[in-house]
Amino acid sequence: MSARSRRTVLRMLGAVGLSSFAIPALAHRRDGAALKVAMQDLRIELDPLHTRATALVSFRVLESVYDKLFQIDYRNGGQFRPKLATSIETADNIVFRVRLREGVKFHDGHELTADDVAFTFGPERMLDKGAPGYGVGRITFPSLAGVKAIERYVVEFTTKAPDPIFGKRLTSYGGGIVSKSAYSKAGSFEEWAKSPVGAGPYRVVEAVGNSHVRLQAHPDYWGGKPPLESIEFRVIREPAARVAGLRAGDFDIITTIAPDQFDSITADPKLNIVGGDTTSFRTVQYDTLTNTVLRDPRIRRAMNLAIDRQAMVRSIWRGRISVPRYHQHPAYGALYNPDRPVPAYDPKRARQLLLEAGYKGEKIIFKTVGDYYTAEIAETQAMVAMWGAIGLNVEIQIKENWSQVQDQSPRWVNNSSDGTYYPDPAASFVARWGSASTFQSGGYWKNDRFNELQGTLLTALDPNVRRAAYQEMLDIFDEVDPPGTVLHSLGEFFGKRADIKWAPTSTGLLDFRPGAISI
Repeated sequence: MSARSRRTVLRMLGAVGLSSFAIPALAHRRDGAALKVAMQDLRIELDPLHTRATALVSFRVLESVYDKLFQIDYRNGGQFRPKLATSIETADNIVFRVRLREGVKFHDGHELTADDVAFTFGPERMLDKGAPGYGVGRITFPSLAGVKAIERYVVEFTTKAPDPIFGKRLTSYGGGIVSKSAYSKAGSFEEWAKSPVGAGPYRVVEAVGNSHVRLQAHPDYWGGKPPLESIEFRVIREPAARVAGLRAGDFDIITTIAPDQFDSITADPKLNIVGGDTTSFRTVQYDTLTNTVLRDPRIRRAMNLAIDRQAMVRSIWRGRISVPRYHQHPAYGALYNPDRPVPAYDPKRARQLLLEAGYKGEKIIFKTVGDYYTAEIAETQAMVAMWGAIGLNVEIQIKENWSQVQDQSPRWVNNSSDGTYYPDPAASFVARWGSASTFQSGGYWKNDRFNELQGTLLTALDPNVRRAAYQEMLDIFDEVDPPGTVLHSLGEFFGKRADIKWAPTSTGLLDFRPGAISI
């Protein structure tokens, strides 16, 4: 085997620039520090492959509970770096051999070995169709065919076809390593998910539905002494209540702050705001299959053209976030097309499309839970007004929960977001809209050409071939058969105590590892 063929994925992937967020300051730990974080929602199912854990609010908690084999180091230019593993090698982009870090301890004191890694990705937990993590695993690791322990600290992954980004996939949300022995002792997957055992900097102490999740420092964390003694994530659904709690000293950090709340936070010199653009996307989804109105792509195209995204960013976001060039990010490197324009605002063309489609004022329902996303109500109202201006009859319906939005047919239109947790379109574009996504499998939309191109994007080794497939998929998404649209980057702002030196990652996640936060 030549030196070139034995190249490591670490070298193969190279550096990716993702430096949109400030680097947190580093300082010494104050022993006994307890952090309280108020969030807009919370899930107590804490296994990363649980279907209810596939939400940004869950990722923010799980980031402290689990470590993955590799990481994207957002504090240092988006470098692909080892974590629980020390190296990854492949000769053909099908068989990947990973060597593990020795001496890593789980929260229960057991050493992490190749058996735990093989179990994490294996048939009992993920690969078999009957496994509890099969659905989420199929989205995050669609190419994975098998995994086995070779030695105590060596594990081998095999993919169904060449996978040019398999190393990056191991950094994604489904890649947190679990303890095989602890999992086997749990009575059921649901019981396990409420009290899992990982190898991250903090262990789960308590998870109470509609209330809180409490974590405690892992004293044997391989990455050094955790900077906090404990973390409590608490559900405070109303944005104003989170701000009031921060001002009263009840919370140290609060999530999902809208720009119209900035002044009430910055007026207090003991508080400040961090955050901004992320690598993720704020989107709107259209259900094209369970209703007749949205089945016509011309109506969906008209809806997209009627949205003045720049006006929304200026008026609602005070210009503090950006409108991307559709569903792509510069961090995608060679796959990114800097010449693709931002989404067009063309109400005249939108009216013409409605005329061509024979639209006669049929009602369209926009379902929303209200305050899950930052400024969600304000943006929903703005879009409905813009649609009304071109002659669309859109009604807002506020629902109590996501089940009422997504499970009751016809589903019509709803707000959404596409998280980008590693720098490649497979991370968000394919995961959210592709053939294995809940969007397609749940019966929202399907496009055969889009799915054919997806296969090329996921398996081609030539970056130019991948780029061509991706750009044609964007054409379908934007022009031909739009399943939704990108509004702007997923802006994420956090209020916090000014004496806490910390900032979120470029993905909007919460990193409380050694070196990431100090009080």
